[in-house]
Amino acid sequence: MRPAMARLEVVAGRALGMSILLDDELLIGRHAEGAGRLADDEEISRSHARISLDRSGFCAIEDLGSTNGTFVNGLRVASPQTLSVGDTIELGGTTLVVRDLPVPGPPKRNAGSAERPAAHDVTPAQRHTPGPEAEAGETGARAAASEPLTVTLHVDFAAREATLALDGHSDPIRLMFDGTSWRAGP
Repeated sequence: MRPAMARLEVVAGRALGMSILLDDELLIGRHAEGAGRLADDEEISRSHARISLDRSGFCAIEDLGSTNGTFVNGLRVASPQTLSVGDTIELGGTTLVVRDLPVPGPPKRNAGSAERPAAHDVTPAQRHTPGPEAEAGETGARAAASEPLTVTLHVDFAAREATLALDGHSDPIRLMFDGTSWRAGP
């Protein structure tokens, strides 16, 4: 079984053009080994930041008390922060972009279960077409009660968000996953 991988690309700094594949954890700093040294970027701390990828496919970054800080999309990281495809990470004189992340899936139920699919296809419920009684002019509570409720769910695992709409007439509800739980979004 091939492990899920994340891919980060260095877009500025001494390691420009480097692609970093991550399947577990990457320590970034002058005392790190391999790719985490970022081509010996002199502006990063000895132990600057850690990027972790968990088994469910979620990726997070945390600053390890660096002198100059770690920034995601221009904002300083004060606590572990979940990363999404397209996020920009700035540390020292290096800028990285999150290019690929595994698609999170449901947890495996047991050791004998099949590997989770790479993507989940969520299709909206079929729109109900009124039957002959509605076409004949049936109105009131009876007609409303006979209409099935149409629920449309769209899940974007890469963006870690979902929208839920009822009957297509109401404003959809936006949900966002923060790495541990779903919450209502703006």
